[in-house]
Amino acid sequence: MVRVDRVFLTAIVAAYVFGSPCTFSQDAPKLDLLHGPYLQAVTDSSATVVWFTNKSCVSRVEYASEDSNNVVTAVAGRHGLIDANATVHRIPLTGLKPGTRYTYHVVSTEIVKFDPYKVLYGDTITSGPYRVQTWNPQKDKFSFCVVNDIHEKADRLDSLLNQVPLDAMDLVFLNGDMIDHWTRESQVFDGFLDVCVRRFARKTPLVYIRGNHETRGALARELIDWFPTPNQRYYYAFRHGPISFLVLDSGEDKPDSNAEYSGLVSFEPYMAEQTAWLREAVQEKAFRESRYRIVFLHMPPVAKDEREYGSSRIHKLWAPLLNKANIDLAFCGHVHLYARVDPNESGCRFPILVNAPDTIVNVDASDGQLDLTIKKPDGQVVDQVVLKPRLAN
Repeated sequence: MVRVDRVFLTAIVAAYVFGSPCTFSQDAPKLDLLHGPYLQAVTDSSATVVWFTNKSCVSRVEYASEDSNNVVTAVAGRHGLIDANATVHRIPLTGLKPGTRYTYHVVSTEIVKFDPYKVLYGDTITSGPYRVQTWNPQKDKFSFCVVNDIHEKADRLDSLLNQVPLDAMDLVFLNGDMIDHWTRESQVFDGFLDVCVRRFARKTPLVYIRGNHETRGALARELIDWFPTPNQRYYYAFRHGPISFLVLDSGEDKPDSNAEYSGLVSFEPYMAEQTAWLREAVQEKAFRESRYRIVFLHMPPVAKDEREYGSSRIHKLWAPLLNKANIDLAFCGHVHLYARVDPNESGCRFPILVNAPDTIVNVDASDGQLDLTIKKPDGQVVDQVVLKPRLAN
């Protein structure tokens, strides 16, 4: 038996008798930009802007260099089809000039109905202006900061960011384990991303290094879609100012056969693939000729014994290659304690800074030296380090 609400039935009869249209609607939410935009995958000639809407849209970015009135429109697409009917928007900006500042707006138009031969559009929203600046290999000096192992403690992240001059930063590194695992989209937004967007990420790129906790959960395989990289891999290299950066993915901290992975990981061949890439990357001319060479990886490449599986594995695979590459410094996290590992203490010929969940590293880089200041959320200075560049081979 089908029950019909009396008010509903009365309305139908009235519409039939009086010939009035029969429409029933509730107050639907307006089109809104929920999260972002934020900057990803910046290079010396490109950048990607990411944001999220509450309704399915087609989107674009309108941008121009600050010394020009020539507005360019960028859209994302594949195989001749513009990305559409989506709530996650990733728009690459290409053909940019090195060391150039651009202003941009993000624009989303709601798709109300998506039929094969006719699309019905709704409202359009625009947000901006914001700015983005491409990497500049010729830049003399710049600043960046590093946080890691936040584990969805957004308040602590906010307090840590108060301890650095964010407006002076060219980029911010998130060195892994920003979440506990990923089973709900809100974990990323509430755990750290909304804070980053509010504080800096609309104009200062964030570089997200995958930690072992980011590999866990039903949504873990979507991480690269939210945080795209220049080569759409979790390992890559880039150059800005006097520094060549290597970003490495240290993988999981247990063997693939461990029961908690339920047979759904295959890191051994992945680490071999990454090692082959690293062997070539450290031979690149731009890397070898840079003033400094800095490595980012979540797990430290040092281990007391074989029981520290993840660190032991990457030490065996990567320490020999990095030792030969005249690395100036490695940034790590994972162990939840602040530490400095001096060269040759653990089989690595370069210093390793292991940052803690409750410390932030401010780095001022110039041709002559790297000045590092490590602070607690209350401003307490934990450590200060000055590094001179190593001599190239």
